[in-house]
Amino acid sequence: MATRAIGPTHPDERIELSVLLKPPRELEELEARLDQGLPPLSREEYAVRYGADPADVARVEAFARAHGLQVIESSPARRTVRLAGTAGDVAALFGTQLVEYRSDEGTRFRAPTGPIHIPDELEDVVQAVFGLDTRPVARRRALG
Repeated sequence: MATRAIGPTHPDERIELSVLLKPPRELEELEARLDQGLPPLSREEYAVRYGADPADVARVEAFARAHGLQVIESSPARRTVRLAGTAGDVAALFGTQLVEYRSDEGTRFRAPTGPIHIPDELEDVVQAVFGLDTRPVARRRALG
């Protein structure tokens, strides 16, 4: 899919993103548990063992609010904090520029111009950020 840049994302455009927090312990323990024939964990047990520390969630929320972002939802069990804010605030927070693109098929999407940078204050708790890049990852196929 060939694409071309249209221009920078408007700084006032609202963007929603998800911040994934690091697990408190290695997830490989789950595989080992199953390999040993132990029963799967309940949702509650999983949340206690592998969910985000509520203090880390609160830290991400406070940092986001201090930088002009809105907290939409937080889930320690899913290790996720969903945020919303303007493209300008989001780009500044993650040290990148956001650009609009259009594919030859007419699909429009947004993507950062380079790698994103996790702020130093959150580096020890954030594993990934999703939602800055909205390019399609799958295409429809005609059946028959």
